[in-house]
Amino acid sequence: MKKRCRWGVAMCLLVAAGCGGAKTAEPAAPTPGPSAPAEQRAEPAGPEVNRAVASIKAGDFKSAKAALDKALQKNPKDGAALYYLGVLLEKQGDRQGAEQKYKEAIEAAPEVVEAAVNLAAIYTEQKKYDDAIAVLHKGLAKRPDDPELHANMAFALDAKGDKTGALAEYERAVKVVGDNAQLRLAYGQLLLESGNKVKAASELRGALGAAGSDRALLATIGRLLGQAGSFADCVAALDKAVGAGDDPELRVRRGVCRHELKDEPGAKSDFEAAIKIDPKFAPAHYYLGESLMATGNAAAAAKEFDLAAATGKPELANRAKARAQAARKKK
Repeated sequence: MKKRCRWGVAMCLLVAAGCGGAKTAEPAAPTPGPSAPAEQRAEPAGPEVNRAVASIKAGDFKSAKAALDKALQKNPKDGAALYYLGVLLEKQGDRQGAEQKYKEAIEAAPEVVEAAVNLAAIYTEQKKYDDAIAVLHKGLAKRPDDPELHANMAFALDAKGDKTGALAEYERAVKVVGDNAQLRLAYGQLLLESGNKVKAASELRGALGAAGSDRALLATIGRLLGQAGSFADCVAALDKAVGAGDDPELRVRRGVCRHELKDEPGAKSDFEAAIKIDPKFAPAHYYLGESLMATGNAAAAAKEFDLAAATGKPELANRAKARAQAARKKK
């Protein structure tokens, strides 16, 4: 049915355009890199480093610094101590100092690839993609199966515009790690952006299976599954997200996926529930109007489109006005 395809495809645009003051259902889709400092990965070189790691985890940065200084007095080329000093400086907001210590750690002990991960993350945030890629290549030379290195390499390549290389790196990382929700989500999102909806849906289903009860993650997975055309899986993901915390935007997204499955009663129920949560949530009125149009109730649909036009942002409001006019012509 052409009508179904038309308003289903417009879902993301209209939800974004009509949010107004409503609560946002999810953040941007998470990616594996650049990541926060990984303060527990490097192998401690001695008791001072062990104490420093415990102090960092406890937030006692003064004690951590004293322990690391002592370790470096014993051995200025202690790679683990240099790495954790970089972590400490990064946690304190000194990115320039952290960058220097990560470089020193890589030079002193190339096997401490965690320093490469964090240094590459800094370079990627600075848009120094070639520098990030070069650092990650050095890390992979020492630890070729490290999933975090591959994931950060994928992120840097994607940011640089090399989607083919990024997809290959994500695939390598997923093969090593298996069911890591955020990693498979990032891979699935890039596959979707590259036009491979079938494989994207497969990776996103894997992410769904590993997402647990993380509401934001479930919401993002559901949205992307809808974009991939995997509507039953979209509903399954958003069922879990709604179960973890109801939200009008989640309801609208699930309603659209239910509409695509020709479950018009379920779609209508979601749109009505979204309005009950937030009577001024314009996308819910818009899509309820479309649902009513699909079932032949043009008069009621026109009223919903009017409400969407009155409360929505300009783009959605203009669409709603046009649909209200079309609904009234069908009376």
